[in-house]
Amino acid sequence: MIERALHVLEDHPIFDAATGAVLTLDGDCELDACLMTDAGRIGAVAGLRRTRHPISVARAVMDQTDHVLLVGAGATRFARHAGHPDWNPRTPERIAWWKHLRRNLALGRTGPDVRFWKRMSAWHRTYGLYETVGCCAVDARGRFAAGTSTGGIWMKLPGRVGDTPVPGAGTFADRWGAVSLTGHGEGVLRLQLARHACDLMRRLPCQPALESAARHAAAHGVECGLIGVDRRGRFGAARSAGWMQVSGSGATGLRYAQGV
Repeated sequence: MIERALHVLEDHPIFDAATGAVLTLDGDCELDACLMTDAGRIGAVAGLRRTRHPISVARAVMDQTDHVLLVGAGATRFARHAGHPDWNPRTPERIAWWKHLRRNLALGRTGPDVRFWKRMSAWHRTYGLYETVGCCAVDARGRFAAGTSTGGIWMKLPGRVGDTPVPGAGTFADRWGAVSLTGHGEGVLRLQLARHACDLMRRLPCQPALESAARHAAAHGVECGLIGVDRRGRFGAARSAGWMQVSGSGATGLRYAQGV
C-alpha cells in the first residue's frame, strides 16, 4: 500500500520525487527513497538516477538483496537489473528554474531555494524546494510501514545524500508507530528525527508526539515537517517551519508551501 501510494506522488511533477525532482548543481536529478516496516525490514537507495519509481527500487533492495542501502551508480545499475527501465525525471519547469538559480548564484544572489547553503559559493562556481513525498500506514493487525521518496534539495552537490534514505532520520517504523518527514536533510540527519518521534509515541498519542518532535527540531534550528501514525491508528502532522503547509485531510501528507 505504501509503495502504490508513493507511485502516485512520484509520478506527479509538482513534487520533488522522481518525475519533477529538483536538480543538482550540475543540472541532473539524484533520487533517494526508503521503505521500512516495524519488523525491521528496510530497503533504501540514494543518488539513484533516471528511474521512474525510486520507492520500488528501495522495495527491491529490501526484498531481493541482503543489503539495506544502495547508492549512486550501483543503485542505478541494480534498478536496471531489477526491471526498472531508464526514465528521464527532469521536467521543463525544473530545468527553467535551475537555470534561473544558476544565473542568480553567478550574480551572488540568494533566495529561499538555496538559503541553507552558507559555504557553497565556491562550489556553485565550480559546478558551473523541497516537496518530498511520504506515506505512513498501520494495518488491522497493528503492523507499521513508512516510505519516503525525494529528489533532495535544490542545487545540492552531486553525491549529496540527505535524510530520506537513512532509517531513523527521514523514515522510520517500529512497534510504536511510523513516521515520514521532509525538511532540511542535514539537520534531520543530525537529530535522527523520525526515530525520535517514534520513541515519543511509546508514551504519547501521535499528534502530541509529532508536535514534540517538531519543537525539538525548532530548538536546534532545523526546519522540517512530519507525518505519522501510532499503534491505535491515530494520524498526525506537525512542522517546525511556519512556511510549510499540510495538504490532504488532516495528516495525509506534507509539502513545502512555495512552488516552482
